[in-house]
Amino acid sequence: MSEKVVAKNNSDKTLASGRNIKLKEMSIDDVDFCQDIAEIIYNQDGEVSTVRGVSKSRTAWIRRGLAGGDFKDFSLDMKGFAGDSAIKEMNETEKNELMQLIQGYQDMGE
Repeated sequence: MSEKVVAKNNSDKTLASGRNIKLKEMSIDDVDFCQDIAEIIYNQDGEVSTVRGVSKSRTAWIRRGLAGGDFKDFSLDMKGFAGDSAIKEMNETEKNELMQLIQGYQDMGE
């Protein structure tokens, strides 16, 4: 009888800038928290008029979903969240790409 092999996503990724990073699986509560930060406001015609909390949401995804990588000073706080030093080392493009990788890494069965 053959064994069923289940492949888990590789947590080691490389950003377009060449920076190697390591992702971590987040709890459902942490994913929900990050998804609920951004606020979209619609006008009377049902069109998007304002989007708030985009940077705050991106930072929350990175804090909760980054486990390590090529950083001069990487640390996790007592809750297991990435510290400011690593986030400050990245430019806006890296942060945006990293957030998308973290979101894609979370296996939500969708």
